Amino acid sequence: MIDSRILVGLLAILISISGMVYIGIGEADRQAEFTRAFHGRSVEAGAALYTQYCVECHGLKGEGGIGPTLNSKYFFEQRLADVGYQGSMKSFLTLTIRGGRPVKSDPTYGRTMPTWSIDYGGPLRNDQIDNIVTYVMNWQEAAPDLGGPSGEPASVSGDTPEERGKNLFTAMACVGCHAINGQGGVVGPDLTNVYTEKGEEYVHESILAPDAVIAENCPSGPCLPGLMPKNFGDRLSDENLNDLIAYLKSASGS
Repeated sequence: MIDSRILVGLLAILISISGMVYIGIGEADRQAEFTRAFHGRSVEAGAALYTQYCVECHGLKGEGGIGPTLNSKYFFEQRLADVGYQGSMKSFLTLTIRGGRPVKSDPTYGRTMPTWSIDYGGPLRNDQIDNIVTYVMNWQEAAPDLGGPSGEPASVSGDTPEERGKNLFTAMACVGCHAINGQGGVVGPDLTNVYTEKGEEYVHESILAPDAVIAENCPSGPCLPGLMPKNFGDRLSDENLNDLIAYLKSASGS
């Protein structure tokens, strides 16, 4: 017969092993939950920082304006190839935010992107920049197709030219700088009555060649050249352009 002490010892070993197996099985779930929670906190922190530091140029939801559109299929799928970057989108965003980007590297936009990392004299710790990157990357899966320098023109829904034009006004980030009927940005001229006061030819030229004529006054001060993107000729089809003009015409009551 087996000594009772041996049986007790074997039983203790089996119980210990069973406990370890149970803990091991649950550990994967706990690690996954921890990862999800950490990611969620990072997105939340990044959203707050983005709102404080990035909205003025890149729009409240990444729709762009003074700076490039970030929340778009083009940005996530084609941008790196167009600028010749061989790394990942995450590293591209991290390096760009940390070190900034001079105007000459992207002549489409007229404002210099500053350096944000404390390593280069900026105001943000690198962990804060990592949170902003996580927040921006969070848009990737559902990023809308707004066209781009190497992509097809923007495609938006709408039953009428005016409705499509209104949706384009938001999708192409015009609303980030221009207001219509009190809604929108204050960086560029108010466009509520631009069609009535300036006419269709002026509106057409201002979209495709924004620095051809600089308006005298903007809501936030003197209007400045070089702020409006210069690539709408590549990003907009003829139909897109006509829809935008139709919307501006309807907004002015013409």
